[in-house]
Amino acid sequence: MSSSNDQQEQHLSLEDRILRMAATDASDLPDFPDDKSDLPSDFEYNPEDYEEEEIVEEISENELLKYLEHQESALSVAQRLFYHELNTTDYQRKSASWNLNCLTPVAVEELYSRGWTELEGQLDLDILRGAHEESEQLLEQGQFIPARSFSENDPYRDVAARDDAIVWFDPENAADQEHGIVDTPPYFEKILEFLQGPFMSDIKNMMRLNGRTEYQLAYFHPNGARYERHRDALPTDDPQDTHQRRISVVFYLNPGWVTSHGGEVKIFSRPDDHGFPEGAERIVKPLLGRILVFLSGVVDHEILPCHKSRYALTAWMR
Repeated sequence: MSSSNDQQEQHLSLEDRILRMAATDASDLPDFPDDKSDLPSDFEYNPEDYEEEEIVEEISENELLKYLEHQESALSVAQRLFYHELNTTDYQRKSASWNLNCLTPVAVEELYSRGWTELEGQLDLDILRGAHEESEQLLEQGQFIPARSFSENDPYRDVAARDDAIVWFDPENAADQEHGIVDTPPYFEKILEFLQGPFMSDIKNMMRLNGRTEYQLAYFHPNGARYERHRDALPTDDPQDTHQRRISVVFYLNPGWVTSHGGEVKIFSRPDDHGFPEGAERIVKPLLGRILVFLSGVVDHEILPCHKSRYALTAWMR
C-alpha cells in the first residue's frame, strides 16, 4: 500500500511538477557557520546583500518530458483521467454496460493500457473520399499555411522539426485566413459531426474532458515531408486543466496508399522504470479510413518522410 506521501506525489499538478524541477537543491548551498565567533567582529547581516539572483534556464520540450517521465510514467498520470481502472478483470466483465456508440471495449482498453489504439470502418468511404477531394481543392486554392510559420516566434519550438502545411476548422467561428482558419467543407462537416456526436459521447463516458476541441487538416508534400519525434501535450491528471490536450484523434485521408508512398506514423515504446523501451516501436499506415486515437500527453510519435501527397485530419480534445 502506498504511503500518504506517495499519494500526495501522484496528485501534484502539472505546474507543481514543473516548478519542482526548477527548485534549488539545498545541498548545493554552503553551510552557515555555527560558531558565531568565526565571523569578523564588525560583521553586520544585510539581507539585501544575500538576495538570490533569479536564474532562468531554458530546456527543450523533450528534456522537460524526460524529467516528468522520471517522476512518474506519463501513462500512469493520464490513466487517472479515466473514471475506472479499465485493466481490472472485474471491470472488463461489465464492458457490455459501457454504453459505447462506436468504440469497442477492446479499443478503450488499449487506449487505457498502452496509450493508443486504431479504428477502422467508422465512416462511409464516400465521405472519406469526398474529404480527400476537398483537401486537394484547399491545396489548389492556396489555403494551406506552413505549420512552422505559426511557431516562428515561439523560442521553445523547433521550427525545423516539421514540414507540413495546415488549415484549421472552427465550427464556432467564422473563417480567418490570417490565422489559418477556413470554412469547413461539406464532407469535413460530416466527419466533425461524427466526432462531436457518437465519438465524443464514448470518450466522455470513459474519461474526463474539460475543454474545447481543435480541428486541424495537415498536408505533407511528396518530396520527403516529415515530422520529427514529438508529443502532442504534457501529461496531466488535473480534471480542471483546460490547456493540455488529452485525446488526439487522427483521420487518414489517403486513397490508394501503398508502402512506397511513405508517411507512416512511428509510435515509440514507452520507457520502463530504468529508462529502457518496454517493447518494439510500432508503425501505423495512413490508409484511407483508418483512425489513430491516442492519449496526447503519453505517446511519442513521428511521421516518416512522405513520397506522395498525404492528408490527415486531427482532432485534439481537451
